[in-house]
Amino acid sequence: MKKILIIDDNQQNRLLIKMILQRKGYSVIEAESGEIGLSLAYEHTPDLIILDMMMPEVDGWEVMERLKKDAKTKNIPIIIFSALDDLESIDADGFIPKPVDINKLIQTVSEVIG
Repeated sequence: MKKILIIDDNQQNRLLIKMILQRKGYSVIEAESGEIGLSLAYEHTPDLIILDMMMPEVDGWEVMERLKKDAKTKNIPIIIFSALDDLESIDADGFIPKPVDINKLIQTVSEVIG
């Protein structure tokens, strides 16, 4: 079972994405902040990270930078999940705009990790 880490400070977003992905057979881990997300990424080495960019304290940009610098986590695919519309050019493995479109979520996750 493939493991996905969701890093988003919005609990409703995390719960919705978790429910959708679990129904598709994925194991899901949740983090409500960038710092917790980094800890969970190092601890569990997920197959994929879905990352909100706009979070207090440690934002998505810092999370991505720290993950890409660490040998253990640098190859984990990252899908950006954001309301900002100019992020598709960021070096990530996928982009899902907020609010979440269930079909786009499933399609993007499938394309990235199967």
